[in-house]
Amino acid sequence: MTKKLQLPAEVVTLGDAIRWLREERGMTLRALAKKVNVTAPFLSDLEHNRRNTDKLTEIAKALHVDVAELQRLDGRLTADMKDWIAANPGIVALLKDIRASGRSAEELRSAFGRKRR
Repeated sequence: MTKKLQLPAEVVTLGDAIRWLREERGMTLRALAKKVNVTAPFLSDLEHNRRNTDKLTEIAKALHVDVAELQRLDGRLTADMKDWIAANPGIVALLKDIRASGRSAEELRSAFGRKRR
């Protein structure tokens, strides 16, 4: 069974998390790559946020974490999100306003949650 990730503050991206978790578990890049059937250079690119992957479930399993915990750190937009944003151009202006507000994602989620009740 997996539990909620407790990552250090400097771990902010999916690649950071994979590298940190791998190192915490004493795994080499090659060992993890072999477990998830990818090459070490591919995994290195992933850890440096230069690649996307469809192997996130396998990586999570190898690192003994819930895949949802890793997915929440993946800041890249999926194709369906890109399509949705393109079809709703007002979203870009909204995102700019949100960024300018200086509020964190957690603050915004909390405010949104209170409004939905």
